[in-house]
Amino acid sequence: MKISKLTLENFKAFAETIVFDTNKPVVCLVGENNTGKTTVFKAIDFLRSGVSKDRTIDDYKNVNHKDKHVSITIEIEGNLRESIENFSEVKYLPYILDVDGTQRITLKRTSEEYSIEQGNKSVDINIKKITVYNSATDQFENPTGFDKAINTLFEVVSIWSDMDASELMDFGSTKTLGKLLKDICSNFEASSNWSNFLDAHHVAFTTGEESLSKQSQGLVDNIEKSLCEFYGEATVSFNFQPPEPSSFIKLGNIIINDGVETNISEKGSGMQRAFALAVMKVYADFLIKHPSNSDLKKPLFFFIDEPEISLHPRAQKTLIESIITISKHQQVFITTHSSFLLKHFASDDICTYMTKKISQSAHATAVETMRTFSFSPTLAEINYFTYEICSTDFHNELYGYISSITSKNNSKDLDNWLQEEHSVEKNKIWIREQSNGNTNTSHLTLISYIRHSIHHPENTYNQPYTEEEIHESTKKMINIIKSDKFEVFLTN
Repeated sequence: MKISKLTLENFKAFAETIVFDTNKPVVCLVGENNTGKTTVFKAIDFLRSGVSKDRTIDDYKNVNHKDKHVSITIEIEGNLRESIENFSEVKYLPYILDVDGTQRITLKRTSEEYSIEQGNKSVDINIKKITVYNSATDQFENPTGFDKAINTLFEVVSIWSDMDASELMDFGSTKTLGKLLKDICSNFEASSNWSNFLDAHHVAFTTGEESLSKQSQGLVDNIEKSLCEFYGEATVSFNFQPPEPSSFIKLGNIIINDGVETNISEKGSGMQRAFALAVMKVYADFLIKHPSNSDLKKPLFFFIDEPEISLHPRAQKTLIESIITISKHQQVFITTHSSFLLKHFASDDICTYMTKKISQSAHATAVETMRTFSFSPTLAEINYFTYEICSTDFHNELYGYISSITSKNNSKDLDNWLQEEHSVEKNKIWIREQSNGNTNTSHLTLISYIRHSIHHPENTYNQPYTEEEIHESTKKMINIIKSDKFEVFLTN
């Protein structure tokens, strides 16, 4: 199950309408601080829950466009019919649209207020209602009970950079820990401990000399007497049934002892994040062992804000492996500043968006698929495409790759090829000292000039290349690698 598209209109940092195509197992948002990465996560919360109790709708609008409406729209694709049927919400099946063999449902929350004709009656649409697209009527509707049902049909686990662990401390059956405990709970119900508890419960509440039933008998008699006066002949009894094991599980809490034993809610955000990530790691292992578990077919999405925070590289590697495992079953959204983390995801299984702040508004652009080399992605390549950092490492990789693939093993041969096949001018002069103390000059392309400058920093006869020049040279080499003429070398 995937969120295949997310559309934000005038939402917080995003003044304009922005569309994210997110039909990948892993969705990554990169960019500088305060450029809207976490805002995308907040948009999902807004869609599901609306305006928080301590906020107004103006808090969700872009600061420069308070007069415009705000709305969030998402498309979810996957085996939706089975999911809806599993959770007994069959009345929402007509809202599933089949598109080229794919099941899709589209949800929207908007501050725009208007009325629609729905089921032969007028229905008011406003910010308090989540709507779902009906292809038969070509409109977004709010079917009865849909606002409550959405939390059953569409679950989110969020791990924030400044989080508290309340979400992952929840032992409820629909939460991550609750799902992990479910199998254990089934075994517990078959144990002698539970059987002994049921016997003890029966004595304590029903048959014992000091049972609650016997101690409350006077209250029962009084109620029964009054009932007969009001209604007629009838009897009353209190029946104290034992609770399900899950009822006790929900009352559980988590204690952490890191030198000081306290409830996890009293620990700092670093410990809470570490705990949340540990639960994720265990959940990933659980998914491997139980790939056909019907409970896992419910749309569940993970949103992890800067997962690399406070983690050393080895811990990051463990986390990456867990995210990859989870993404085989549940979609994962992450924000990050870590090139190391991105290196393990840069493939067909991830889509990456780079956020920027331009004129007081956040913008997002899809990052080009990082397939420059046969050995992609490299850290230098990731830094170039995701963070717009043009490095000497990436320039060297590009130059060496072109030279290797074309078998042009010296700069003279390569420059001739660049000029003949790609019209790259040899308009830079390279000065080199000879063994007799004299100098000679040669005409090079900008590409080779920069390569020589990088590899021969001891040569002080030449002017340093500029930042603009290394960007120009890098871009030229990328275009060459993507050209049809270069493709011929790759296929031969």
